[in-house]
Amino acid sequence: MITHTTIHAQARMADLHDQARRDALARAARRARRARRQHTRRRAAALLAALTQAGVPRRKTAVGTPGTVMRDG
Repeated sequence: MITHTTIHAQARMADLHDQARRDALARAARRARRARRQHTRRRAAALLAALTQAGVPRRKTAVGTPGTVMRDG
């Protein structure tokens, strides 16, 4: 015959396993949502950068090293 404490211990273990499973599913769902958001942000940032660069004419740099500024004097 199974004692009262053994039944409680088995029930407690089953509850802990269920809780661990629920926690793992919740973590996986959070990670999936976060990954979707980050993917969307990166795509939006890339699109915005492409649109911004397409609409702005590029400045010509001074003769010499790229990115130098021409100064008078």
